[in-house]
Order: sequence, then C-alpha cells, then structure tokens
Amino acid sequence: MNHAMRTLLGAAAIASALSPCRAIDVSGSPGAFAPIAIGGRGTALAGAQTAAPVGVEAILYNPAAMAETKDWTGGYYYSNMYALVPYHFTSGTYRIKGKPYVVGAAWLQNGDDVYSENEVLLGGAFERGWVHLGGTYKLRFAGTGGGGEEFHDPETGLGHQVQGSALGLLGFDVGATVRPFGPKYTVGVTMKDLLSRISWDTRNEAGTAMGEYAEYVPVTLRYGFLFDPDPFLDLVVDYEPSLYHDGLTRLATGIEVVPLELLPDSWVKPYLHDLVAGRIGYARNMFTNEASHRLSVGAGLGYRTLGMRLAVDAAYEWVYNFEHHNNLRLGFNLSR
Repeated sequence: MNHAMRTLLGAAAIASALSPCRAIDVSGSPGAFAPIAIGGRGTALAGAQTAAPVGVEAILYNPAAMAETKDWTGGYYYSNMYALVPYHFTSGTYRIKGKPYVVGAAWLQNGDDVYSENEVLLGGAFERGWVHLGGTYKLRFAGTGGGGEEFHDPETGLGHQVQGSALGLLGFDVGATVRPFGPKYTVGVTMKDLLSRISWDTRNEAGTAMGEYAEYVPVTLRYGFLFDPDPFLDLVVDYEPSLYHDGLTRLATGIEVVPLELLPDSWVKPYLHDLVAGRIGYARNMFTNEASHRLSVGAGLGYRTLGMRLAVDAAYEWVYNFEHHNNLRLGFNLSR
C-alpha cells in the first residue's frame, strides 16, 4: 500500500473517530446549501458517483475524478427541484498541457426572488499511476427577501418577512479514487464541506429575525465503488455513514448500460459505441422510514465529431414520501 493510499485511509479514520465530538456542537441535518444529486448522469445513478463521476459532474461528486479529463470539458444542467426550486449547474475542467494536473471551476445556483443560494467551486486534481487525488474550494453566498407576499402582525402592523444575506468564505472538499486491481475496479472516497462556516445577517421590520449569527454545513464522508466488467456495463455503489447523532446513513446504487458496445468490431463502431446510454438508480436513508428512499432513471445521447464529444443527458427522480414533487434534470456536456 503506497503513501497516498495510507494517507487517504488515515484521514477517513480520523473523521470517523472525531464524529462523536462534532455531534455535540454541529447538527447533521443541513440547513442552507444542502447537497443534492446534480447532473443527468449523477441523478440517474441516484448520486452513487463517488468512484465514477465523469465530465463536468466530477468537481461536485469527487474532485479527484477530474483527473480523468483528457483535454477539457464544459457543460450545463438544469433542474426544477421538487417542482418548486430551479437549479442551474455550470462547470468546466482543463488539463494543463503535458502535466498530470487538471483544474476545474463550477457555479451552482438555485432559488427564486424570495431566496437564492450560490456556490462557486474552484478545484484541482492530480494523477499518478492508479491514484487520483483532488480538492475543491467553495465560496458560498445567499440572499433573502425581495419577493413573495409579506405577513404583517395584525396588532402592530409590522412586517415579518426576513431579509438578509449569507456569506461563506471557507469550505473544502477532498477526495481520491484508486484502481489497485486494474481499470475494472475503482474505489473512491471523499470528505465534503470541511471547515464550511456560513455567516448570516438577517433582519425584518418586526425585529423577530435572528440578526447576525453563524452556522456550519455538516461534514460528510462518502465511500464509493465502481465495477466495470465490460464496456457495456457499469455497476456503482455509494455508502455514506452518519457522522452526527442526528444524522442519516445513506446507501445509493446504480447501473449504467451502453448497448451499442455489443456491436461487432468494425470501422463504424468507434463512432457509435457510446451513442446511447441507459441508467437506473436507487437510494435510501437507512435505519429510518422518513423520506427514506428514491428511484431514478435516465438516458444519455452522445455524438463524436472533430475530436470532440457532445453528450445530452436527462434523468427523472421519484422521491417517495414527497408525492407529486419529482425532479427532472436536463443538460449537456462537451468534452475533448
């Protein structure tokens, strides 16, 4: 076991050991900036992407996977979360010429006139043999007020609508993917939202707002495994243990099928082999019945020309115990 692998497993063990202490002063239930599955491929595989994100989704799921970039990638995804909140995700990566380094950036924005959140991600990845390492810095800001119907106290006539802003100057994700047994097996691990502190400044006319205060985004530790027995098929599994007394343990799994990989070898197969992909995923919160599970399906269409590949992806997610508010993801990914 090399030094990078020992360091990675050591960091994961330290995080697990420290979790009871952190549970004293940090809640495991995210408030603002809660993580969700993003992107057409990631959503269709129920977010089981720690070992297997590709293209523009890598910086969000596991920054180490950005090292898979050959030259560059760029893309955009849209979702109407629970038919209530619009999400916009824009991302790109670039490999430094002749170097084992990849840099990336992304912007995740959601919300409306009443409340909106923004995350700017700046990341980098490094590869050495079968080990990929990566990290991401997060800048977060949010705003409230400016929309919706305001409630006024019937006795005082003062408004209760909260206006204010939030700023998070710290926040880091770190991750790794390793392939010690060859390209058919990939193991990934990522720790998200290290040192993620959000400063809030809220106010309203009635004086009932909390004023200035700070909160922390809960740290998450996630393990992933990819089994790629054949170019036709990918199997992925993610496991996220709870690090807090009130947190949730999560399990996600997905299957991706690329049917045209079964075509016999010919001069045309390199142009068609990854033209169509079908995906299905299932995730659940373990050891609880509340909002416990979700099912997702999706498909991708890809076309290669002039040394580039354009992929258009779509995914649909059924969230049980949250009826009539399912999620549709649409977007594209251009890479070279």
